[in-house]
Amino acid sequence: MDSLRGQGGIQMLLTAEQEAGRIVSAARTAKLARMKQAKDEAEKEMEEYRSRLEEEYQTQVSGVSNTETKPASEIS
Repeated sequence: MDSLRGQGGIQMLLTAEQEAGRIVSAARTAKLARMKQAKDEAEKEMEEYRSRLEEEYQTQVSGVSNTETKPASEIS
């Protein structure tokens, strides 16, 4: 009778181990998905920042080139 209980206990442990493996695998998959999402969002933010800086730079460059072409009497 004890050998039957022992077999059932081993089977329970194996089942629990498989379930734990599935839980860990699901958690890893979810973590990777969150990290990919965070990376994508960060890249989008960086691109927006670069675009904004480029616009500001172009505005400054065009402002400087406008003052260079104006006669001194118009700059004041």
